[in-house]
Amino acid sequence: MSDVVIRLPIQPGEEAHQFGIYLSEFMERSLSWAEQRVAEADAPFLMIRGDPAAGEEAKVLIFQENRLARAFSSGWERRRAASGFAS
Repeated sequence: MSDVVIRLPIQPGEEAHQFGIYLSEFMERSLSWAEQRVAEADAPFLMIRGDPAAGEEAKVLIFQENRLARAFSSGWERRRAASGFAS
């Protein structure tokens, strides 16, 4: 299975704070799924790194499962919209 890479621009301040909260909640919800598949996994189900390119702060998320990447992306978009950060 190939990695699914998502690059998300995150504004410093409140949006970054909300992103951290959402990320923690997502990882907590996904923990039992990840624990069930740890024996067959060749890498962590999610890796995260910062990417301060082109003058904007961004997070790069690398998922092992397309389903989890879609779930994270759609959930974060809903959270952004509800918090008033969506453009």
